[in-house]
Amino acid sequence: MKIIARAPCRVDPAGGGTDAPPYCIEYGGEVVNFSVSRHAFVSFERLPKNSGMTIYSHDLKKGVHAPSVRDLKYDGQIDFLKAFVKRLLPEETDFMIITRSEVPERTGLGGSGAMGVAMVGAIAHVLGHTMAKNEIALLANEIERKDLGHSGGNQDSFGAAMGGIKQITYPKGGGDTCRRLKVSVGTISQLERDSLMIYTGDVHLSGSIHTDIKKSYALIDSPTIKAMDNLKAAALNMARALEAGDLNAYDECLNASRLNHYALHESCNSNTLQTFFKSLAPYIRSGKTCGAGGGGFIFVHARQAHYNECVRIAESLNGKVYPFKLDELGVTVWEEPPSSADEIKSIRAMN
Repeated sequence: MKIIARAPCRVDPAGGGTDAPPYCIEYGGEVVNFSVSRHAFVSFERLPKNSGMTIYSHDLKKGVHAPSVRDLKYDGQIDFLKAFVKRLLPEETDFMIITRSEVPERTGLGGSGAMGVAMVGAIAHVLGHTMAKNEIALLANEIERKDLGHSGGNQDSFGAAMGGIKQITYPKGGGDTCRRLKVSVGTISQLERDSLMIYTGDVHLSGSIHTDIKKSYALIDSPTIKAMDNLKAAALNMARALEAGDLNAYDECLNASRLNHYALHESCNSNTLQTFFKSLAPYIRSGKTCGAGGGGFIFVHARQAHYNECVRIAESLNGKVYPFKLDELGVTVWEEPPSSADEIKSIRAMN
């Protein structure tokens, strides 16, 4: 059988950045995280003996074929996917992994975190390992941070694994807890009706932005630490507002998150982001940049009567609008019939 795993991307309306060390270790962090219905997909199936192993990314239009996992080398070609295979399938041969994402690369929706969670979910199922969703999140994040050396926190992995609206708490000294917020159907429905995810067309380099933030964090009387404190407070207040159904307070927290996000470091902002928010300002209640910033997606809460106007303005700026809908399931895994010999041959020919 073919094993399929699907994991959602995320929007981080409050507290993003406070999940990353050293701040979360030294001061503690808080994040509100929305899992959204834009997904990463991973397909895994075993091949006949002596077929070798194949990994192929539809998004990158790149792949690799090797006799076994031991023959994989890091060479700049789909190294992200290789890291998960090398950690989780070190002795395996004769299989094919195919990946695809519903969001553009490096755009602030936690797409790599979603892909990592989907990889862990699919491979764990293949190996017969029963893993809780939080365990999948932590393992996926560990591979991304330790094996690949990527900077950042783990809220992306929790968003992909757990689903829904979550508050993730990082106690001072280390550790984390993730809980689903108890948000009414009416509040969720209103947020889904009036919120938009807008891709500005610019990519961001989250690794370089994290490096900039760490440099600023280390300064005496660092403005970055004050901004982090404010982001943490906004997340705590937003969690309370969402459970109380108070969308006015939610909007205040979302706007505060945008301003304090930019205060982390100037690289979090950009001329493109400023243009979008200035043009949309009369028609939205609140909004912020997604992820590390510098480009990518923005998330806005439109005034109900002006939703279509927001779409028109975003598109006039060459933005691409995605409706906002929560994914309540998190990572899911299922089985499908195997690929035909012709399908396998066509994929392997792409490498």
